[in-house]
Amino acid sequence: MVASLLGRALRSAIPVTNVSRRFFPPGPGAPDTVITTCRFILILEGELRYTIEGNSFVLTAGTQFLVPSWCRREWIVPGPDVCELIWCEFDDDPKEIGRDQCFRRELSPAQVRGEVRAYLEMARRWKSLKACDGAGRELLALELEGFLKSMLARFWPQAELASSLTGIRERRLHPEIKRALRWLEDHFMHPDVLERLQEECDLTPNYFRLRFREVMACSPGEYVKRLRLRQARYLLYATDWQHKRIAAAVGYGDALYFSRLYREFWGRTPTAERKAQRQGYAPAPGVGQGFVTPR
Repeated sequence: MVASLLGRALRSAIPVTNVSRRFFPPGPGAPDTVITTCRFILILEGELRYTIEGNSFVLTAGTQFLVPSWCRREWIVPGPDVCELIWCEFDDDPKEIGRDQCFRRELSPAQVRGEVRAYLEMARRWKSLKACDGAGRELLALELEGFLKSMLARFWPQAELASSLTGIRERRLHPEIKRALRWLEDHFMHPDVLERLQEECDLTPNYFRLRFREVMACSPGEYVKRLRLRQARYLLYATDWQHKRIAAAVGYGDALYFSRLYREFWGRTPTAERKAQRQGYAPAPGVGQGFVTPR
């Protein structure tokens, strides 16, 4: 798996979209929301409790970790000390990484110093890129991408999955519900997905819905809707497809119905969403509450 992730990182275009370094006081650091880019973070001081798709991870100074794109996440600084982070954000949708997973590596003091220098070099080029609107912009973007790929080439051979504080939930999950969740992730775009799900599942319909709601806190139909609307948001962000084509791609034959569902879930119409992305993406507050897929 590591070889696949490393090969993808080196072959694919992964444009850098932000580089930053900040101190965060104890308390909430980022709200519960779906992020559209990958985060590649190094903790320089203090401690974080980072939650990805409902799975919480405790990460300490000297840890470098990768947060996958299009996942629901939030984090806090448990305190009492401040936490210093340096990180970059980049566009990618690596299918090999589960959206509830956290890959990390523990760095020695010498490695931390080396990575900080790399982040700072990226930050310098990122600042120049934002101020550049001429022929040198493309070259600066390629230099940034080169720095990132060098860092990922150091990261992936030593990376390992972080242990989740909520992993005990996996042992309580009914195997048929687990299988159904996997199946839905691959087939949610089919218009008759719920009818096909009943054929796939060996549990009675009522018992299945009861066990499903216990785990996911929603019905199978609501879960399918959330899968579809999250994928629709990704397609609005990553393609120039018309809304009718996106609606069909995620399982809705009626584009007007799709637009209404999208606005109810994300707080914007698909048209407004795409316009906001082009002007500098910012998610609508307090909407699009994610969900947890046990793995």
